[in-house]
Amino acid sequence: MTQISKDILNFVEEAKREFEAYPFLETYRNQNETLIALRTGEDRDCIAIYRLDGYVANFVQQMQPLPLKRFW
Repeated sequence: MTQISKDILNFVEEAKREFEAYPFLETYRNQNETLIALRTGEDRDCIAIYRLDGYVANFVQQMQPLPLKRFW
């Protein structure tokens, strides 16, 4: 079972701020490059967090939905 530390939750908030500030950003790394956040979900409102040595967790519906417009 994965335990979610306060550091991970702080990184989720940091990534959320970056994704909201830059709507076309799809990935974000922390300053030490030990964690990476991936924007996920059909509405692009989820954040999957990985340690660069493995998966941590997928945080769903963390942001307002921002679906990409489909052109077909």
